[in-house]
Amino acid sequence: MKVDINNFDIGQMIFDKLQEAFGGFKEVEFKSVTRGDGGGAKRYVPGENTKKPFEFLMATKIFDVEIRNLKDREQLDLSNSFVTLLMPADSLPLPIYACDVDVHKGKYAHVITDLIPLSKNSEYLGKYDAPLKHLRDKYKDLPGMVLKTPEEIYKIFPIMKQFDAFSSSGKIFGNIPLEHAPQIMNIIGDYLNIYCSFVEESEKVEILRKKEIITETVEAKNNFKKMMAQMDFSDDMPKRPKQE
Repeated sequence: MKVDINNFDIGQMIFDKLQEAFGGFKEVEFKSVTRGDGGGAKRYVPGENTKKPFEFLMATKIFDVEIRNLKDREQLDLSNSFVTLLMPADSLPLPIYACDVDVHKGKYAHVITDLIPLSKNSEYLGKYDAPLKHLRDKYKDLPGMVLKTPEEIYKIFPIMKQFDAFSSSGKIFGNIPLEHAPQIMNIIGDYLNIYCSFVEESEKVEILRKKEIITETVEAKNNFKKMMAQMDFSDDMPKRPKQE
């Protein structure tokens, strides 16, 4: 996908595609997911035209904000930040859709995207985890890709160790130079498209109806929410606007 990544609204692209898959979204009063939530964040729940159930969607878009450079923590880069988290419904235990993209203008894009599995069941993982490993392998040699989170990242963001415990085998994590913008957009698009395909075919997937899977995924979701509630990246964006 060829775009001017320094100015493109990645968050809107993701929102539109998810809305197409699920149907209508309804904006409701914002409720924090992490400690660092602030301006630019919106919360959505199913609306009148929703075709497939989900619990909530959290979407954040912040333009022209200063974010700390990963290598030089004293350096603040003018950036655009897009964070999307879709929490599936208890009754339809798909993976969690997560995408965090910070475009450090003229430099690199910090990208984390994943479809977080909520069950350890082998059939569930075969359906929702195995395809992601193949996707990640497609991009593993892209400059800036991180295949194993280094200890220095955990020192800066200790909560990431807990986040990684939930991650799929195909999680994307990278700080990719912007000269590779087409590949960055392809990564985001590939993970978004496969998630939407999971949504669209979900009625035909019998494992999503199994009581033991639903019970396991409800517990996993609650544990994930508790982990997210401990996250605080406010120091990474010291001048983030306040939530209205």
